[in-house]
Amino acid sequence: MTPNPPTEPTGVSRRRLLLGAGAGVLAAGAAGVGGLALGRATVPDRGAPDPPGPAPVSVAGVHQAGITRPVTPQSSALVAVADLDLDPAALTASLAALGEAIVRVTDAANPDLALTPDGVADLTVTVGLGADALAATAIPDLAKMVQLPSFRGDDQLPARRLGGALLISVNATDPTVLEPVLTRLAGAVAGFRLRWSDYAYRGPADEGVTRNPFGYFDGIIVPRTAEDQDADVWIADGPLADGTICVIRRFRLDTDRFRALSPDAQDDVMGRHRQDGSPLSGGGRFDQVDLNAKTDTGELMVPAHAHARAAHPSFTGSRLMLRRSYNYRASATDHGHLFISYQNDVGAFAKTQLRLDEVDDLMTFVTPTATAAFAVLPGLTAADGAARPLGAPLF
Repeated sequence: MTPNPPTEPTGVSRRRLLLGAGAGVLAAGAAGVGGLALGRATVPDRGAPDPPGPAPVSVAGVHQAGITRPVTPQSSALVAVADLDLDPAALTASLAALGEAIVRVTDAANPDLALTPDGVADLTVTVGLGADALAATAIPDLAKMVQLPSFRGDDQLPARRLGGALLISVNATDPTVLEPVLTRLAGAVAGFRLRWSDYAYRGPADEGVTRNPFGYFDGIIVPRTAEDQDADVWIADGPLADGTICVIRRFRLDTDRFRALSPDAQDDVMGRHRQDGSPLSGGGRFDQVDLNAKTDTGELMVPAHAHARAAHPSFTGSRLMLRRSYNYRASATDHGHLFISYQNDVGAFAKTQLRLDEVDDLMTFVTPTATAAFAVLPGLTAADGAARPLGAPLF
């Protein structure tokens, strides 16, 4: 069912993109005197050069940046879900203009200093279209590719938190560039109307994975090799070839109640050890969970309702999903996890989530607050190496 149009005001502003999205204040530590010696302030050594920043990520390619490039997701993101004018001519023009704007804001050789005064570094932008926008293209049946069933809790969500026509995810190590870049990109889209957005963050990566707000490593088992990504992530053919399907679910987490559990009980909910992420069935962090492993007394080492068991693809027959999730904090009572996955079949996510709703103990600590799926468009480079407008294969 198509959600009712959102009631938020038309347009986008600096305040609404971050404060309205719950980003709060992006603060850094304070300076001051470096120290005192014999009553005089010591002068810091300014001779050593700053370490090099993160490498730029080229916008060129058959796939959009921000999905598998860079390999480790940047530490900060501003995710925006919006509506836009769905007239085919306006949609075509908006996507082309948006693609040109992305090329401009990510140009490492000639950065826009008003947006990225210290250079673009690892800034990436990823764009996807929801069902309503896909239905307005020359191939309206594409809308079926992003249709999701109703999951537990979705029936309690307001219309503006279900679906959306446009996804723009701006990611970077430097959080200060996110808002001005998103504002510039939104200005390229006719009728841009923000549904919701969140400033999101990730902790330091350890072997490519980082911890979620529960304190456990997140997204351990994913398609890592190019061969696995071809099989599980990228759409192989058709107008969306070299694109993918992005599912986003915003979960408010009851971290206080989870932390009240004993450490062993927390591990049982997850099916993994907090300290190193290894499965309770044994082995290392990246080893497969042994669902049949039992203790000397015959008990399952990975409990029957543990998250690692419930989410195991052997139960659904689905392919792997590429996880690039973030955490968010909108307020003292609204904080949690932005689940973000990429897969070439939305059913891979849907089958897994439906099973989690039924048997996963972790879901008792989770409240969904937004659900959406988007077709991430093919990149700005065609297979023959020629540049192409964003969304061109759909018209």
